[in-house]
Amino acid sequence: MVAVPRLDMAELLAVVNYYAVTPRRAAEDEHEGYPALTAVLGEAPDRFPDINLGELQALAAEAYGVFVAAQDGGDVAACVNVMLAAAAPRPTCTDECGIAWEVDDSDQILRAAIGITLLDWLHTRGAERLGICRGIRCADAFADLSPSGRKIFCSNGCLNRHKVAEHRRRAKTA
Repeated sequence: MVAVPRLDMAELLAVVNYYAVTPRRAAEDEHEGYPALTAVLGEAPDRFPDINLGELQALAAEAYGVFVAAQDGGDVAACVNVMLAAAAPRPTCTDECGIAWEVDDSDQILRAAIGITLLDWLHTRGAERLGICRGIRCADAFADLSPSGRKIFCSNGCLNRHKVAEHRRRAKTA
């Protein structure tokens, strides 16, 4: 049995937005190289075993599908369940943190971590707080932590670009 390290939502979003093809295509940066997973996940780079780019892109696309389903009113739970079933993580009780997760196959550690992070998010915050940015040339996934729960842009940068574009559009028609 192999322990599944914790993955926070910011790390999950970085994996999805850096490696899923759809957000990269929307940003028109497909031609740029892909960073190493250790660069994306930051502090503890050896938490996850090496994974080749093709597998990483497929896994990111699968996780991206959860955000699309959340925005489009799809079956988010079914998407997460598919990820969890493939990784087959099992909870274990620990003295230190209460619950830890383990998998039999070390190749499934990242899939399990992503599935568990999404499961936790859905349990604590709900699918309505997951979505895809509606910004110009952006299709990044986001998780809404705002008090109102009405976020539609992944960042203030996308929000500002949208406001400027709307202002220019109104000025042009006036």
